[in-house]
Amino acid sequence: MKIGDHVTIGEGTIVQAATIGSFVSIGKNCVIGRFAIIKDCCRIEDNTVIPPNSVVPSFSVYKGSPGKLVDELPESIQDIVEARTKDRYAKFVPSVN
Repeated sequence: MKIGDHVTIGEGTIVQAATIGSFVSIGKNCVIGRFAIIKDCCRIEDNTVIPPNSVVPSFSVYKGSPGKLVDELPESIQDIVEARTKDRYAKFVPSVN
């Protein structure tokens, strides 16, 4: 499995993808099927199931079960996602057991 930069994966999500590109946001409780390929600059909405061997194209928004294209993202999404992940990292506080 290969995961790019500035990727967020929501709680409860199962990932079996071959590749997840950079600047990708995957919501909560999703299932990313075996050998799926998620290209750069995509958003997978909460509770979405991406079937095995699927290819999610760049700048797309997928939703549903099975996941279907519901919207497209602007080309500026790369800058938006990078700023968001840097902000989350700056505010991150590890839990102490």
